[in-house]
Amino acid sequence: MKGKTKDKLLLIYIIINLFYILIGSYITLNEYIDMKVFSYGYIVLLVINILIILIMFIKKKYKKNIIDIFLVLIIILAIISTIFAYMPEKALYGEWGRYEGLFVICYYMTILFLTSFLKKEDRKKVVYGILIFGFIQCMYAFAQKFNLFNVYTKFIKGYRCTTGFTQNRNFFGTLMLICNCYSIGLFIDSKKKLENIIYFILIIILSIGLYLSKSLACLVGLAFVMIILIIYVKKKKNLKKYFILIITLISVFLIIESTSLTTYFEDINTTKTEVKEIVKGNFNDEFGSGRIKLWKETFEIVPKYLLHGIGIDNFGNIKNGKPIRGLISYFDKAHNEYLQVLVTMGIFSLISYLCLHFIIIKNGIKNTFKDKEIYLILPVIGYLIQAQFNISVIEVAPLFYIGLGLLIDRDKVN
Repeated sequence: MKGKTKDKLLLIYIIINLFYILIGSYITLNEYIDMKVFSYGYIVLLVINILIILIMFIKKKYKKNIIDIFLVLIIILAIISTIFAYMPEKALYGEWGRYEGLFVICYYMTILFLTSFLKKEDRKKVVYGILIFGFIQCMYAFAQKFNLFNVYTKFIKGYRCTTGFTQNRNFFGTLMLICNCYSIGLFIDSKKKLENIIYFILIIILSIGLYLSKSLACLVGLAFVMIILIIYVKKKKNLKKYFILIITLISVFLIIESTSLTTYFEDINTTKTEVKEIVKGNFNDEFGSGRIKLWKETFEIVPKYLLHGIGIDNFGNIKNGKPIRGLISYFDKAHNEYLQVLVTMGIFSLISYLCLHFIIIKNGIKNTFKDKEIYLILPVIGYLIQAQFNISVIEVAPLFYIGLGLLIDRDKVN
């Protein structure tokens, strides 16, 4: 019994991390504590991560993998970026309201590293933990949307925002995308009737949550995941389940849209019009909710900070100490995670991130088709697609890095 408990310690610790993010997000949203205090919890977890890693090395439990090179590189380059940052203290702890500084970046890398050492049979248990995490927030979001139980709700121009425990509907959309992708993958892989029913119900619930977030970036991420999934189901000869999924996702979308709970058709038409104008060479700073202006100005500034960036989470100081201004307020993130890394941490950090993601996804796809476990790769792909238009936040990003860790097989030499 003692030996079995010892083997499960890493699994228990990863679940504790999920529990902290869930509870921390809730009490932060309800303003019981400040976001800054919530971010300090990651520093505590980082220290614990480092201690566990040291123990692993001392007890010779470490199994090498090529991704470790890039994890170390990202941390070293992040430290360099902090040293040369426009505002080093901000680089250390993060921008006000975001708090995704050096300590949090190191937490991401170390939790990814530790998750990769989970035993194969324990990985699905972590996924179940993430699904419970998402389900609870989805139920809370329903209460926000339909004015139930007097839960804390944010309003924008009289509109009730579905945010779950996150600070923004787009962040909630990302969370729902991750969880829905896990549910979809598990549904496709499962051969047990009861499991199929549970996963199918989860897909419906989490899809409603995603659609209520009104996040077009996450809708694009889900569509891309479903396209990728075709390759897998054709090889596995499981097209029946796939068509059930497609019909379900479209039906739920049309029901939500027809009841005026979302405005996706309006947003899609707006995007279509903007794309046509861009093709004609007619650029407008208002296109893409101001993202076109943001990206254009950011690319103009990139050469100035090419080597080490302006500093982690220093995007708000990108124009000689001042931010890029939008129509209503200013931007403190690039609204593209790779562009954010490039301008705040430099070209070598971007290359390290790209290599890390590429290697994990490449080997993950190979293992997915071999082991028939598509559920592990789908959330990572979905997240990276939406990340081209969204930002990384401390209430959701840890789930992505845990998901990356779940894709790594330490028993195989890559």
